[in-house]
Amino acid sequence: MADGAREGVLIPARHQEVSRVLTRVLVLNLTVAVAKLILGYATGAVSIVSDGFHSLADSTSNIIGLVGLRAARKPPDADHPYGHRKFETLAAGAIFIFLIIAVMEIGRTAVARVGNPIAPDVTWLSFVVMTATLLINLGVVRYEAGRGRALRSELLLADALHTRTDVFATIGVLVSLAGVAAGYPLLDPIAGIAIAILIARTSLEIARDTSGILADRVVIDEVDIRGVVMTVPEVLGCHHIRTRGSLDYVFLDLHVWLPPAMPLTQAHTLSHVVKDRLMARFPQIADAIIHIEPPPANPSN
Repeated sequence: MADGAREGVLIPARHQEVSRVLTRVLVLNLTVAVAKLILGYATGAVSIVSDGFHSLADSTSNIIGLVGLRAARKPPDADHPYGHRKFETLAAGAIFIFLIIAVMEIGRTAVARVGNPIAPDVTWLSFVVMTATLLINLGVVRYEAGRGRALRSELLLADALHTRTDVFATIGVLVSLAGVAAGYPLLDPIAGIAIAILIARTSLEIARDTSGILADRVVIDEVDIRGVVMTVPEVLGCHHIRTRGSLDYVFLDLHVWLPPAMPLTQAHTLSHVVKDRLMARFPQIADAIIHIEPPPANPSN
């Protein structure tokens, strides 16, 4: 009953909340992207245009995330007995692809402008618009990262990380605009190149995190799991502890040592006690497979 409640209520509710967060962030990112692109093309500032495409990539990643979540919320079926949660991870990985595309486009434009620097039309409105978008981005990062940690969503955390680079990029644009206003037009394309480097770094971080999930990297430390297991009376030890999955949807399997003379029914009951304690301590565990066995003759095995 507890597992059914978790699968039937908590998981859909979690998906709905992640979707709501992404929808709100999407609206804000689109607003910021449109404002930057209009200003960038109106003033001819390659740094602002680059930052606008960066924000547009944020919006695209939000849309990809929403699509991924729709697939991830499907319950387990005959072809996917472990569920569809990795579709969300794949959506986070898709953000990496769009970031690489953004890096290529921004880098190409900025490098071309370095060889032929053109002073953009910088006015007080440029600073007002860019400062306003900076404040919006700061709010988005704080909100999305906070909800990502609360919901244990690698998608929200990856997207917040992406938006965080937009904050640094916008600060760089403001600095370059100040330099252009002071008579240094070369700072405009240099800022564009700096933005491309920031995006590239973020893309590598996202690729590292998503590939770790897809490659079944350890999610919960073995020492922490062993500490919970050993709180159960009559458990003599455990080994072969393995975890995989995403931050919020973990699969665990382990071997638990019980007294050799213990009746099977008692051992079975005790294994459920172990499972219940593990799932109470780590609510992100979707399922735990416990293998019962006597302690080995050589405890180091």
